Amino acid sequence: MDAEEYDLEYFRANGFNRRKCRKCGSFFWTLGDSELCGEPPCVEYTFLGNSPMSRRGDAHQMRELFLSFMEGKGHRRINRYPIVARWRDDVFFVQASIYDFQPWVISGAVKPPANPLTMSQPCVRFNDIDNVGKTGRHFTLFEMMTHTAFNTSEEWHYFKDGTVELCQEYFVKELGVDEHLLTYKEAEWAGGGNAGPCFEVLIKGAEVATLVFMMYREENGRRTKMPMQIVDTGYGLERIAWVSQGSPSAYEAVFGDMLEELKEELDVQTDEKLLSEYSRVAGLMDAKTPGAIREIRGTVAKNMNVPLQQLLSMLLPLENLYTALDHTRALAFMLHDGVMPSNAREGYFARLLIRRGIRALSVLGNRVDLVSLVERQIEYWGRDFPELREEKEDILKTVSYEEKKFQETISRGRALVQRMEKSGRIDEEKLIELYESHGLTPEQVAEFSSSTIEIPEDFYAKVAAKHSAAEAKKEEKGVALPELPATERLYYEDQYRTEFDATVLFSDERHVVLDRTCFYPEGGGQDPDKGYIAGRRVDDVQLQGNVIVHTFEGRPFRVGERVKCSVDRNRRLDLMRHHTATHILLAACRRVLGNHVWQAGAHKQQEEARLDITHYAPLSQEEIASIEERANTVVMENRAITVEVMERTKAESLYGFRLYQGGVVPGREIRVVTVDEWDLEACAGTHCERTGELGLIKIKGAQRIQDGVIRLTFVAGTQALKLFQYYEGIIQKMKELLNTDEAHLVEALKKRQMEAQELQKKLELTEGQRVQELASLLKQHAVKRDSVLYIIESVDLDDRNIRALLRMLSDSKEPLIAILLNNEKVSIARSSGGPACNEVLREINRKIGGKGGGSEDFAQGTVRAGIEKIRAAVLGNQYPEA
Repeated sequence: MDAEEYDLEYFRANGFNRRKCRKCGSFFWTLGDSELCGEPPCVEYTFLGNSPMSRRGDAHQMRELFLSFMEGKGHRRINRYPIVARWRDDVFFVQASIYDFQPWVISGAVKPPANPLTMSQPCVRFNDIDNVGKTGRHFTLFEMMTHTAFNTSEEWHYFKDGTVELCQEYFVKELGVDEHLLTYKEAEWAGGGNAGPCFEVLIKGAEVATLVFMMYREENGRRTKMPMQIVDTGYGLERIAWVSQGSPSAYEAVFGDMLEELKEELDVQTDEKLLSEYSRVAGLMDAKTPGAIREIRGTVAKNMNVPLQQLLSMLLPLENLYTALDHTRALAFMLHDGVMPSNAREGYFARLLIRRGIRALSVLGNRVDLVSLVERQIEYWGRDFPELREEKEDILKTVSYEEKKFQETISRGRALVQRMEKSGRIDEEKLIELYESHGLTPEQVAEFSSSTIEIPEDFYAKVAAKHSAAEAKKEEKGVALPELPATERLYYEDQYRTEFDATVLFSDERHVVLDRTCFYPEGGGQDPDKGYIAGRRVDDVQLQGNVIVHTFEGRPFRVGERVKCSVDRNRRLDLMRHHTATHILLAACRRVLGNHVWQAGAHKQQEEARLDITHYAPLSQEEIASIEERANTVVMENRAITVEVMERTKAESLYGFRLYQGGVVPGREIRVVTVDEWDLEACAGTHCERTGELGLIKIKGAQRIQDGVIRLTFVAGTQALKLFQYYEGIIQKMKELLNTDEAHLVEALKKRQMEAQELQKKLELTEGQRVQELASLLKQHAVKRDSVLYIIESVDLDDRNIRALLRMLSDSKEPLIAILLNNEKVSIARSSGGPACNEVLREINRKIGGKGGGSEDFAQGTVRAGIEKIRAAVLGNQYPEA
């Protein structure tokens, strides 16, 4: 950025000087006389034990102080956004408060919820997860307090000068910081496709805020000035609370009484002088560099004149306690906001925190379990975020289930690690495999291993980075179209309408665009309509930008031609019922299973539909029945279903982010579908007007398709009737076959099953006798070569009986090898002293072709040759017929 971007009238008018740091060369503004920029490693933390603030407070107090101050300066306070960025498809989590307003507000498509505004936004980042608990300042979850202004030519509030003035007044007048201690270091900020100059605000070595002036849009490496000029500030709640108290580490300032209680319960000792020195040294170093933590510890041990092992014995309990506290706080917010622990997407990070949290508590002797610690976090932070307390039961159930699963993983871990060690040394790649595929942390692998395991200091940051990026949207290839007006969507005016006239705007050999249409294009998990345009069959409909493209069969249309069109009415009604049933079922799942349930996917076809929900455990039959009963009660109550198009910000303020069940909804306005006093979602699909039109919802099945996701398959309306007719046909056929009525059908089936089992036993006995006789006969015809008995025969048996026959043949006191051919499948077994089966098979494959393998005692493969060729390959001469 050019120097003029930072040359403010406020600085000039109030006597600030612009200086260049004599160590790093950065430019900064100050009223003091320092020649250093104020940021480590140029300076060290000097607030430890010596707070520069006259107002001291914990996280609760400092948050309220900031928000109240900004309210007094004309900002409207708004509630936090969810941690999961459901309004963006390029990231999983909110990592800065400005994420709440990207892309819709910043692009100008949607008005901000308030302007100017202030809030405290919980954020999560995982790039520093390995340093949590070890540096005195790193957190997975942190709160970014902000005052934000969205400036346009029509509505201008304040920009650079006003922002710095507010910052100066807040720290100097509100918190009592000596104005000469404040430093404004020049820097740049970029994120989410936007960028601008910024000031890093530093006090006695600590960065307490960043003042960003978002002026540019970044596209393809180029920056263009935005029509909206945005004040985007980030005041670090944890950092400000820490500086205000001057405590040995930020964890003491943030977790306060809860931390002190846990120290006492777990008998964790604190040496404040040592902790302060540790935080000071860690603040001077880049903790991300390889070996940084080892270097920090070594430096502290030297400075304090303490043996390294003694230092570690004092630090490790504290580090694990800090880690457990940080992770359980993050978990409470993540689980409340709809993250379900799993091995994919955002759920991966919840499971990562759970495993690390359990590990940290195990080092502390398991005197506190993860569930109880999460409960403490909910109560502690629930005073400021009451929604956590409202969902406490759901959150704790999820943590309890995950904790139980993890203990089961650990119980299998030792044998797994020992098996892996047999194939070679366990390196970083294998550590990642053991963690991601089997859930074993590297620390547990080290415990189970018989050799020394090297654990990378940034292990968890590496595995987190692999999962950090949201999947890029697949680029959809559309039809090459000229510039056309937006298609008028008649299906929104009347969802039951299936006949209409339209004018052709474009046509090629397979595609046609009309000026208006009743055909619903594929989208939102709903299949497209089908039907006819001027007698030509339409088999696909897609939305391309604002234009709806119909794929047809037959001769092309003429531009300007007026055409009569009809949508397949039965198909449309089936799709409407299935889409409406999806909403009803999702709300029923939430009421039966808990508010942690979110839609993870859905597909509405004519024949059936599916709904994927987030849930930590497989569904029981009782739960499925309860969901089905709740849903059908709503159907029978014939509730009204209404659709309202609303401005996005208004909808979010009225209904919250539960709106976004089907994924990111684009645009300034969103279509809100409401099932009266039951469900409310942003949705672009077609729906019935009353729930009674569904007739019945029947769940066909429920299966766990991945960790934390359950798939419900279901039918409604006509398709439900067809399903019951199908079931009725099966029952009728079974009644005829079993010669009984419905009341005795199960009893008759059980009787036939018992009879079949008895027959099977008799058959197995007969087969066993046959195999025994065959084994005796084959032994009699064995050929002896070099003191080894050879049995090489073709048999007609199933796999189970071939195995049984080989066991009988190999039960020989003499060295013996048996080779049996069934079609092209060869099976080989031996007795003690016989040649190795895998070597014999390898020799057969070499001479006559084939594949397969096995061990010394048993081998199997396929060969495209008769028994005579196999005999010749093994013995090289005549083999008498059995």
